Amino acid sequence: MNMISAAARRLPALLALTTVLLGGVAGLAATKAHDLRNTTTTRNTAMTDQNRTSQVKSQIIDAVNTVFSYDHADVAKTEQAARDLLTGKAVEQYQGIFGLVREQALRDKLVLTTTVTDSGVTLLEGDRARLLIFADQHSTAAEPGKASYAPAMFAVGAVLDGDRWKIENIDTF
Repeated sequence: MNMISAAARRLPALLALTTVLLGGVAGLAATKAHDLRNTTTTRNTAMTDQNRTSQVKSQIIDAVNTVFSYDHADVAKTEQAARDLLTGKAVEQYQGIFGLVREQALRDKLVLTTTVTDSGVTLLEGDRARLLIFADQHSTAAEPGKASYAPAMFAVGAVLDGDRWKIENIDTF
Protein backbone atom coordinates (compact mmCIF):
# COMPACT_ATOMS: atom_id res chain seq x y z
CA MET A 1 0.00 0.00 0.00
CA ASN A 2 2.96 2.27 0.60
CA MET A 3 3.95 1.97 -3.08
CA ILE A 4 0.50 2.98 -4.30
CA SER A 5 0.39 6.04 -2.11
CA ALA A 6 3.86 7.19 -3.30
CA ALA A 7 2.79 6.84 -6.96
CA ALA A 8 -0.50 8.55 -6.18
CA ARG A 9 1.44 11.50 -4.69
CA ARG A 10 3.72 11.80 -7.74
CA LEU A 11 0.92 11.70 -10.33
CA PRO A 12 -0.60 15.14 -9.48
CA ALA A 13 2.87 16.72 -9.42
CA LEU A 14 3.70 15.15 -12.79
CA LEU A 15 0.37 16.31 -14.26
CA ALA A 16 0.94 19.85 -12.92
CA LEU A 17 4.44 19.96 -14.44
CA THR A 18 3.12 18.67 -17.79
CA THR A 19 0.35 21.30 -17.74
CA VAL A 20 2.86 24.11 -17.08
CA LEU A 21 5.15 22.88 -19.88
CA LEU A 22 2.28 22.55 -22.37
CA GLY A 23 1.01 26.01 -21.38
CA GLY A 24 4.47 27.46 -22.06
CA VAL A 25 4.64 25.78 -25.47
CA ALA A 26 1.11 27.06 -26.30
CA GLY A 27 2.08 30.60 -25.26
CA LEU A 28 5.22 30.50 -27.40
CA ALA A 29 3.26 29.14 -30.38
CA ALA A 30 0.62 31.88 -30.00
CA THR A 31 3.33 34.57 -29.93
CA LYS A 32 5.00 33.17 -33.04
CA ALA A 33 1.65 32.90 -34.86
CA HIS A 34 0.84 36.53 -33.97
CA ASP A 35 4.22 37.64 -35.32
CA LEU A 36 3.60 35.78 -38.59
CA ARG A 37 0.15 37.36 -39.02
CA ASN A 38 1.46 40.88 -38.51
CA THR A 39 3.99 41.07 -41.32
CA THR A 40 3.76 43.19 -44.45
CA THR A 41 3.30 40.05 -46.50
CA THR A 42 0.16 39.03 -44.66
CA ARG A 43 -1.28 42.57 -44.71
CA ASN A 44 -0.72 42.72 -48.49
CA THR A 45 -4.08 41.67 -49.94
CA ALA A 46 -3.13 42.06 -53.61
CA MET A 47 -3.27 38.29 -54.11
CA THR A 48 -6.26 37.56 -51.89
CA ASP A 49 -8.71 40.41 -52.49
CA GLN A 50 -9.49 40.06 -56.18
CA ASN A 51 -12.23 42.72 -56.25
CA ARG A 52 -10.10 45.50 -54.74
CA THR A 53 -7.06 44.43 -56.75
CA SER A 54 -9.12 44.58 -59.94
CA GLN A 55 -10.57 47.96 -58.92
CA VAL A 56 -7.20 49.60 -58.23
CA LYS A 57 -5.64 48.09 -61.34
CA SER A 58 -8.47 49.25 -63.62
CA GLN A 59 -8.61 52.77 -62.21
CA ILE A 60 -4.84 53.28 -62.26
CA ILE A 61 -4.55 51.95 -65.83
CA ASP A 62 -7.19 54.47 -66.88
CA ALA A 63 -5.38 57.22 -64.97
CA VAL A 64 -2.01 56.41 -66.57
CA ASN A 65 -3.51 56.23 -70.07
CA THR A 66 -5.23 59.59 -69.55
CA VAL A 67 -2.61 61.56 -67.65
CA PHE A 68 0.38 60.41 -69.71
CA SER A 69 -1.29 61.13 -73.04
CA TYR A 70 -1.09 64.64 -74.42
CA ASP A 71 -2.64 66.52 -77.33
CA HIS A 72 -1.30 69.95 -78.24
CA ALA A 73 -4.82 70.91 -79.41
CA ASP A 74 -6.41 70.16 -76.02
CA VAL A 75 -3.84 70.92 -73.33
CA ALA A 76 -6.58 71.83 -70.85
CA LYS A 77 -8.02 68.28 -70.96
CA THR A 78 -4.72 66.72 -69.91
CA GLU A 79 -4.08 69.31 -67.23
CA GLN A 80 -7.58 68.78 -65.78
CA ALA A 81 -7.04 65.01 -65.78
CA ALA A 82 -3.76 65.51 -63.90
CA ARG A 83 -5.56 67.61 -61.27
CA ASP A 84 -8.27 64.95 -60.91
CA LEU A 85 -6.11 61.82 -60.94
CA LEU A 86 -2.84 62.83 -59.24
CA THR A 87 -2.19 63.69 -55.62
CA GLY A 88 0.72 64.21 -53.25
CA LYS A 89 4.24 63.88 -54.59
CA ALA A 90 2.98 62.77 -58.02
CA VAL A 91 1.74 66.30 -58.76
CA GLU A 92 5.27 67.74 -58.63
CA GLN A 93 6.77 64.73 -60.38
CA TYR A 94 4.25 65.05 -63.19
CA GLN A 95 4.91 68.76 -63.60
CA GLY A 96 8.63 68.01 -63.91
CA ILE A 97 8.06 65.29 -66.50
CA PHE A 98 5.44 67.08 -68.57
CA GLY A 99 6.91 70.57 -68.38
CA LEU A 100 9.27 69.56 -71.18
CA VAL A 101 6.57 67.66 -73.07
CA ARG A 102 4.25 70.67 -72.93
CA GLU A 103 6.87 72.91 -74.58
CA GLN A 104 7.64 70.35 -77.27
CA ALA A 105 3.94 69.58 -77.84
CA LEU A 106 3.06 73.18 -78.56
CA ARG A 107 6.13 73.77 -80.72
CA ASP A 108 5.86 70.57 -82.78
CA LYS A 109 2.06 70.14 -82.64
CA LEU A 110 2.69 66.88 -80.80
CA VAL A 111 0.15 64.23 -79.89
CA LEU A 112 1.45 61.70 -77.35
CA THR A 113 -0.60 58.58 -76.70
CA THR A 114 0.22 56.29 -73.78
CA THR A 115 -1.30 52.82 -73.66
CA VAL A 116 -0.74 50.51 -70.69
CA THR A 117 0.11 47.09 -72.11
CA ASP A 118 0.44 45.26 -68.81
CA SER A 119 0.38 46.01 -65.12
CA GLY A 120 0.49 44.27 -61.80
CA VAL A 121 -0.52 45.20 -58.29
CA THR A 122 2.51 44.41 -56.14
CA LEU A 123 1.08 45.78 -52.91
CA LEU A 124 -2.46 46.40 -51.69
CA GLU A 125 -2.64 47.37 -48.06
CA GLY A 126 -5.72 49.21 -46.82
CA ASP A 127 -6.12 52.42 -48.82
CA ARG A 128 -2.65 52.22 -50.41
CA ALA A 129 -1.37 50.29 -53.39
CA ARG A 130 1.73 49.96 -55.53
CA LEU A 131 1.62 48.95 -59.17
CA LEU A 132 4.20 48.07 -61.79
CA ILE A 133 3.23 49.54 -65.16
CA PHE A 134 4.35 48.57 -68.67
CA ALA A 135 3.22 50.96 -71.39
CA ASP A 136 3.75 51.93 -74.99
CA GLN A 137 4.12 55.61 -75.84
CA HIS A 138 3.55 56.75 -79.39
CA SER A 139 3.91 60.33 -80.52
CA THR A 140 3.01 62.01 -83.77
CA ALA A 141 3.90 65.51 -84.86
CA ALA A 142 2.90 67.87 -87.65
CA GLU A 143 6.37 67.66 -89.16
CA PRO A 144 7.10 64.40 -91.00
CA GLY A 145 9.77 62.24 -89.40
CA LYS A 146 9.10 63.49 -85.88
CA ALA A 147 6.94 60.52 -84.90
CA SER A 148 8.34 58.18 -82.28
CA TYR A 149 7.54 55.05 -80.35
CA ALA A 150 8.96 54.05 -76.99
CA PRO A 151 8.19 51.44 -74.36
CA ALA A 152 8.00 52.57 -70.76
CA MET A 153 8.23 50.79 -67.44
CA PHE A 154 7.61 52.48 -64.11
CA ALA A 155 5.93 51.98 -60.78
CA VAL A 156 3.24 54.09 -59.20
CA GLY A 157 2.03 54.42 -55.67
CA ALA A 158 -1.71 54.87 -55.38
CA VAL A 159 -4.03 56.01 -52.62
CA LEU A 160 -7.78 55.58 -52.32
CA ASP A 161 -9.53 58.95 -52.15
CA GLY A 162 -13.22 58.31 -51.48
CA ASP A 163 -14.13 55.74 -54.11
CA ARG A 164 -11.38 56.76 -56.55
CA TRP A 165 -7.79 55.50 -56.69
CA LYS A 166 -5.32 58.30 -57.44
CA ILE A 167 -1.63 58.21 -58.32
CA GLU A 168 0.42 59.63 -55.44
CA ASN A 169 3.95 58.72 -56.49
CA ILE A 170 5.74 57.93 -59.75
CA ASP A 171 8.94 55.86 -59.73
CA THR A 172 10.81 55.73 -63.02
CA PHE A 173 13.65 53.28 -63.50
